[in-house]
Amino acid sequence: MNIRKIKLALTVGLMNLDPQGNALQAVREVVSDFKEAGAFLDLRKLKAANLNTSHVSETYALQFENCTVALDVVSNPNTRSQFVQSFRLN
Repeated sequence: MNIRKIKLALTVGLMNLDPQGNALQAVREVVSDFKEAGAFLDLRKLKAANLNTSHVSETYALQFENCTVALDVVSNPNTRSQFVQSFRLN
């Protein structure tokens, strides 16, 4: 599996994502385009924490057959905007 290509595609895809867009869906679509990652299996919320009255920090794990993407997202439920803080590909 060429992890560098997947990370580059994720970086470009997330940089071009509209703040009102769904980061989880974008990551799923980008990684699904790589056959070596395998099929999408599961999405789990690993943790959530309130940063202040309007922002929430959440960590998700997107499980594919051959890899897992951990995604740290800061979101504002009032405006429905999401910002990806970081991602890790295992």
